[in-house]
Amino acid sequence: MRWSLLFILIGLAGCTNNSTSQTVQPNQIPAAVQGAFYSEHPYAKVNHPTKITNDDGTTSYQIPYTRPDGTTGTATYAEMGELQKDN
Repeated sequence: MRWSLLFILIGLAGCTNNSTSQTVQPNQIPAAVQGAFYSEHPYAKVNHPTKITNDDGTTSYQIPYTRPDGTTGTATYAEMGELQKDN
């Protein structure tokens, strides 16, 4: 039993995520990211975007949004405007 617990703890220690994030104002999002976002979501309302500094030193922007029909989603873009994830 002790060995199992030890292996679990070692596994968890190896899964650390050193990325950092901070809430930013919509006007602090780079123009390339804003352009890409509004091109894909022209009538969406941005809700508390976040700037993320990834483990590898790159920057991403996570943009929670509300569509005109009231449904919500979150899009993540690289600093140069490339879509990384949208759900």
